Amino acid sequence: MTNTTSCIVLLATVGVQPEWNSIKLSKGHRVIPLVDKQTAEQHPMIAQLVYQLGIDIDKVLHPRPTLETELESKIFNVFHVPEALGSPHIPAQDEFVVPFGIKSALGFGSMLPTGNLFTVVIFLKTRVSRNTAEMFKYLALNTRMAVLPFISKKIYVNEKTVLDETERLKAIIATQTSLLSVYKKTAVNQSRRLESFSLKLKLSLAKFTKKAWLYISLITASAFSLYLFYATHIEFMLHVAAIPLEILLGALLIERLLERKEKAEKFNQLMYIKSYLYRSEMRNLFITNFSSLKFPVINMSEIKNASLEELKNMRIDAERLEYFSLDAMELVIQEYVSAYHVFRDFMERGSTYGMDTLFQDMIYILHFIQDVKLFKQANPDKPFIYEAQEHPFLMEKVRKVLGDGTQKFLDYMIELKEKKPDLFYDLLTDYELSSRRIIPTRHER
Repeated sequence: MTNTTSCIVLLATVGVQPEWNSIKLSKGHRVIPLVDKQTAEQHPMIAQLVYQLGIDIDKVLHPRPTLETELESKIFNVFHVPEALGSPHIPAQDEFVVPFGIKSALGFGSMLPTGNLFTVVIFLKTRVSRNTAEMFKYLALNTRMAVLPFISKKIYVNEKTVLDETERLKAIIATQTSLLSVYKKTAVNQSRRLESFSLKLKLSLAKFTKKAWLYISLITASAFSLYLFYATHIEFMLHVAAIPLEILLGALLIERLLERKEKAEKFNQLMYIKSYLYRSEMRNLFITNFSSLKFPVINMSEIKNASLEELKNMRIDAERLEYFSLDAMELVIQEYVSAYHVFRDFMERGSTYGMDTLFQDMIYILHFIQDVKLFKQANPDKPFIYEAQEHPFLMEKVRKVLGDGTQKFLDYMIELKEKKPDLFYDLLTDYELSSRRIIPTRHER
């Protein structure tokens, strides 16, 4: 251990036990030296924490002066262990997880201009889903804003050791910009959900109104028959009163069954349509994308021969993508532009089938493609990715589009593997052959 050794340092703690509310009383966690990558991997939770946040462990062990600039606008992923019991990422099972009933763990963090990485780790007595855990990653920006006024000492070697006020203000502005982007995105998504709910409500009311005369007529007939029964005491009228209600109940059940059948048919149609488009119009896009990935290293043959569990693990790894270079990302972006008409077709089908999520996803991609087209019209010789690199919000859109595309491809492969294994095999065989013909191997790049 040397003066430049990176360490995990406990700065604050709170919990149900008295000793968990004091740093001085903490046992074994106040300072954990990370001499090298092998040492870090000896602490499973720390290694998994850094991995899930989406940071290269080498950058944590050997921070350089340009690191904070590269990561200042990045919103890291969350550290999430949905099932703490029996998890290899939380080693203190008998001493901590079992006796205190820990169900899940999650964490979030960010990079500071001093070169330090801060993280907040929470252990919970209730299970937390992935969707819920994802909401916590934006808290890292708020935490960063709260911490910035109190930091001063840099950890970079051969650099001035004190953070000056200009650098602090620059970091605050970068964090505020990222927060505004998050708030804008949240407001837009919430607005879309409200619009979607409003549209569904209007369609439901319109549908109900069209059949309201039938419902009212049947209920009126039943009520009239009951009135006659009370007026005449003829028991037969009770049976007559039940007939309209039975008809109404039967009509509602049949309508629901038909709707479910229609939805299943549309789902199957969409699955086969996706298969055709994936094999023809979008083939080059996905082959180029997977060939350009530095992490995770996945090729079509591996996907084809993978078990269902292995496919699901690939999908988890795809939540953190790393490309070989900016030029490799540019190749994928241009394939998205070439597939513009496919995404437009998906958008129209999403609208026709009432699939709001699909419709909104395609709108987002189409807006992105339009941004690329407009840029290329004005700058035909400049790659779009270099422009995106200079604008954090634009780079975030690039990573979202490419990341979502990779994840949805693997989601579709998992779906085919489970429900249409023959279609899965045919599609991947086609991809496998095509990738050998048209895409250079990784070492040729």
